[in-house]
Amino acid sequence: MTDDVSSEISVDAMEAVDAFLDALRRELHANPELTYRVLKALPTNVHFLTADAVKFVNPIELIADQSRDVAIERLDGFTLAELKKMAQGANLATSTDLKGLSKDQIQDLMINRTHAKIGERRF
Repeated sequence: MTDDVSSEISVDAMEAVDAFLDALRRELHANPELTYRVLKALPTNVHFLTADAVKFVNPIELIADQSRDVAIERLDGFTLAELKKMAQGANLATSTDLKGLSKDQIQDLMINRTHAKIGERRF
């Protein structure tokens, strides 16, 4: 019986860290929701392209505990269609609720309904 030689490749510490960071970078590029969660945990404000952000940003989190002006500023980068999609996705409005509303009206509706939802949860 012969001794089996391990097939593992030995690398130094920096090569291992570089490989890990490369793998993490690839995963963050491939998974925008993970990227959002990681960046949200950092003590900094990061701006996303709205086309990507609309897929994973929770408008309730954007609006909650913010002044009306800050909430509007956060929602302002989204298009009318994106706001509608976000409002429906967060169960803040139905397509019937949103029909014929302007961007400003949808922002107001989302802010008002978010604050109402939060108020209901606190009781």
